[in-house]
Amino acid sequence: MTINFSWFNCRRVTLLALLVGLGACSSTSPDSTQASPEVLSIPTVVVPLTFLQILEQAELAENNGQAFSRNQYLLQAAELATSSQQCQRVHAILTPIYALLSSEQLAQAKLYRAQCAHPKDSYQTRLTLLDAPTSSVSIQQQQWHAKAAIYEALFDARNAVNAHIKSQDYDIEYVWRLTQKIPAEQLQLSGNTEMDGFVQLTKLLRENALNQYELASQLTQFQYQYPTHPLVRNLPAEIIGLLQIRNDTAQRVAVLLPLTGRLAAQAQHIKQGIVAAYLARQSQQFASEQMIDSLYFVDTNTQTDEGLIAAIEEADLIIGPLLKPKLELILPHIKPSQQLLGLNRLDPATENIPLDTAPTAEFSINTIVNNHTFFALSPEDEAEQIAEFMFTQQYQQPILIHAPDRTATRMAEAFTARWQALTQHSSTITLSFTDNKSMRKAIGDALGVQQSRDRISILERYLGQEMFSVTRNRKDIDAFVVFANAKQTELINPMIEASISTFSDDIQPVFASSRSYNHKLNKNSLRDLQNVIFIDMPWLLDDTLNITLLSQYETVFSEASTAQKRLFAFGYDALNLIGKIRPLQQVHGLILPGLTGSLAINDKNQVTRTLPRAKITTRQIEHLTSE
Repeated sequence: MTINFSWFNCRRVTLLALLVGLGACSSTSPDSTQASPEVLSIPTVVVPLTFLQILEQAELAENNGQAFSRNQYLLQAAELATSSQQCQRVHAILTPIYALLSSEQLAQAKLYRAQCAHPKDSYQTRLTLLDAPTSSVSIQQQQWHAKAAIYEALFDARNAVNAHIKSQDYDIEYVWRLTQKIPAEQLQLSGNTEMDGFVQLTKLLRENALNQYELASQLTQFQYQYPTHPLVRNLPAEIIGLLQIRNDTAQRVAVLLPLTGRLAAQAQHIKQGIVAAYLARQSQQFASEQMIDSLYFVDTNTQTDEGLIAAIEEADLIIGPLLKPKLELILPHIKPSQQLLGLNRLDPATENIPLDTAPTAEFSINTIVNNHTFFALSPEDEAEQIAEFMFTQQYQQPILIHAPDRTATRMAEAFTARWQALTQHSSTITLSFTDNKSMRKAIGDALGVQQSRDRISILERYLGQEMFSVTRNRKDIDAFVVFANAKQTELINPMIEASISTFSDDIQPVFASSRSYNHKLNKNSLRDLQNVIFIDMPWLLDDTLNITLLSQYETVFSEASTAQKRLFAFGYDALNLIGKIRPLQQVHGLILPGLTGSLAINDKNQVTRTLPRAKITTRQIEHLTSE
């Protein structure tokens, strides 16, 4: 048995070659019959041994026939190399000795292998390595910590929390923040009191964060139910903050929209959504809701810059503007006592406006962080959500197809950036097109269909006769992602199906955004889009959501297009965020069910939307549950 230690000097190569060339002359089981205590255990030293010194001790143990002690030294060297992320050394040391280790030593070796994973090791391979049995509490703790890191990389928050807790050595604040990432459907009791305490308090918080009185009542019950739980002694800061939030009894709300000009039609549908939400709120008058004393609209196209600033002077909360230049204009003029819900997002370069541009001393960067929230129907968010879902489902090699327009190109860039960040892949297969012919050729080339045809032609010429054959496609492609409008997707999807080998029983899924779906699909469209999996607003996918509102909307706007329905929902959710922004800011994982999606606020004060998935069949749209 030999191994290449090209990273070592010549003397050490000779030493390690001796150590790993154990073969038939070494015992494969721990040697417990030796009498000399000096070579049976690793000596305790004041100054830690260096990597080379540990190898010298291993050589000495080898020369004395002490296989168990030699292996212990080699494991110590592997541990030192793991801690400094010198993974090549770790694999070089461990690979030759796996078969020579005792059960306890093997658990230790597998731990280091998992912590310093081989490039070909999958996450599942590493988790299997970490299941090695051991009686060492220290190794068990390290196994659970390593598992937690892997589960976090897989966005499996529940198992990550469970692993941290089982390690019995965790940062309570970190695990609490991680618990907030657990999806609602996974907040189930496990029978482990410590784990269940985290789950119960998370459920309690999400269900009652918007109602201070109920939150306080439920918190008292939690403290009685889990009196010794660490969360009782270390109550999360956001819960304390929620209990201290002052609810205003009246709100003057200014809505800034381009009600005339080029975007007037879109702005009118947003306005209708805001008005509908306002009327619903005023009629319900929930005690937990902030009352709106007055609601007024300002046309950003007819106001001068000075007039626009004056129009928001007395407002408690400003919704809008819709256009970035207007948003940048008013941002420095928002007072600390005011709340801004911008209906767009600023570019990263302008999110933090320099202090010297502020007209008043009240403006500061902290004001932006605390009082400015941004809500936009961002297509990039959809692209990133698709990438994250595909990653959690362990897709490996998708083909990305996008239309040449600006929106589709932005989505393709967002998907690629997120996919590469998640998978550590340096490149993705991306196709665009100018017409149907170029798209058909691009898909065929990416799947290797043309190469298959070329091979068939070569064989026919060589044999001098026509062959019965069927072209085949590449087998490493496991999914497609399409960013295009509904009509374009209706052409692309059949091309993909036609390019897949008839010998394959596998159906590569086609993932798409809301742009690929039109709620007025006819039978031909359903046929051409069959098997496409897409995401879209609940307002368009779930006809049981807010039935009264939907009935009223379809009566008044019977001819509304899909885009217009989305804008109405956007306005409706914007007004419904009033009174809920601060709790959403404070509670990571708190979700507000909305018409446009499940709404949350991230650390950039941006409202994010999680959209449900659906699958198109030849007859209907099938809703897909979380997988």
